[in-house]
Formats: sequence, structure tokens, C-alpha cells
Amino acid sequence: MLYNTDSSFAGIDILKQTHWHQITKFEEWAARNDWERFHYSHYDWWVFPIDQPSAFGFKWVVYSGDIAALKSDAEFMNSYIRGVTLVSASWGWDLDTGALIPDPRHGQSWHNWPIRLYKAAQSVRLFGLDACFRSLKTYASYLMTQGESFEYNGKDLSDLFK
Repeated sequence: MLYNTDSSFAGIDILKQTHWHQITKFEEWAARNDWERFHYSHYDWWVFPIDQPSAFGFKWVVYSGDIAALKSDAEFMNSYIRGVTLVSASWGWDLDTGALIPDPRHGQSWHNWPIRLYKAAQSVRLFGLDACFRSLKTYASYLMTQGESFEYNGKDLSDLFK
């Protein structure tokens, strides 16, 4: 198995702690119906860890060994899935039913962050959460049929969803 051994890697414990704090904020925002807060906050690096460096370099990058360690922690995995569910809800998408949320609240809508949807989908795919990936792929496909672009910083992110 491959592990992130880069000196800038936050490490599994810090990733878990940072993730937990973020999901706690998500729960607070959702309880207040403050869905707009999701769209203007930065969290995707530690909420949706992937195997590619970002603006933070390798700080939040996870590989197969790191993912296996995270997956062995049931509390983390429950929190992880809850985070994907809440972010999806902020987009007006019900992750469990794979459909738009009927009568969404203010702010529960797409806010043109294709990189977030890409990272969420890539992350759940890496974590082997096939049902979550299929649901996010369905949402991305729906958005593309509505004319939404999946270009971000000059890159077309739509290939993940084809």
C-alpha cells in the first residue's frame, strides 16, 4: 500500500481532527438552515481528501494506505459520509435518494463550484463508496444537461462523470 510520506502531510490524526471540526460546523449550519455558508467557506481539502496535490501541496493528500487507515475508523467514516451528505444537501441534492431535494431551503442550490463536486466524487470513489459516487455522478450529469460547465481553472473536470 502507498502512504503519503511527504513532510508537509498533516497526518492521519490531524486530518481526522480537522475533518471532525468541519463536520461539526456543517451540522451547525444545517441546523440553522444556513446553507449559503457552505458555498462561501473553504473545506474541500480535508473534507474530501484525494490522491492529488492541491493549493496546499501534499498536506491533505491521501493514498491507498492512508485511506485504508481512515476506513478502519468507523467514527471517521460515519463523519465522512455525513459530510458528503450535508454538502450535497447544500447543493439541493439528496445523496441517499439520488435526486433533487423537493422544496429546497434558501441557499440549497448549485453555486457553480465544479471543483468541489469533482473532489467529493473523486474522494468517495477512492474510499470505495460506490453508491455515493453514483449519486454524485447523477447530480453532475443532471447539471451538465442544464448547461453547467465543469471547467475549472482551464481544466475540464467532466471526464470523471462520464
